[in-house]
Amino acid sequence: MNKDNMIEIVKPVIESRDCFLWGLEILRGKKRPTVRIYIDSEKGANIDDCENISKDLNYELALEDSFIEDYVLEVSTPGVDRKIFYIEQLNGFIGEKFKVKLRNAKNNIKNLEGCITDFSDENFTIECNDENHIINFSDTELCRLNPSFDDILRTGEEYGR
Repeated sequence: MNKDNMIEIVKPVIESRDCFLWGLEILRGKKRPTVRIYIDSEKGANIDDCENISKDLNYELALEDSFIEDYVLEVSTPGVDRKIFYIEQLNGFIGEKFKVKLRNAKNNIKNLEGCITDFSDENFTIECNDENHIINFSDTELCRLNPSFDDILRTGEEYGR
């Protein structure tokens, strides 16, 4: 089963619990794949949400004929250092610190750390060392929020929402 088909299956299950899908990863392991699903909600998803959605998804995936592999299912919140799966997820994080890893080096730079200052449909701007870098989101291998301990203390539970 591919990632898009998996998203079609899990999204309604997650939404039925008043949460939304933040991201999904299928990781190939030595013995069996891991399906890692990140959820969130407007009020902030918690461990009970993760547990309930995990149970619902295990049931739903067991009914799915095209999903016959043995797998490990992980359901989690994205956390304060959340990975960005879609460029639209940068909304609300302008001015925040990020770590970005590019698929291929651009101007001999593959890793960037700095503040996201802007984004559009395909590109975002990250300021590193007083220099702006315009990055096409599809060129990123990883784009992750990189909060400092002070950032988290300053905003408390609301950080990352």
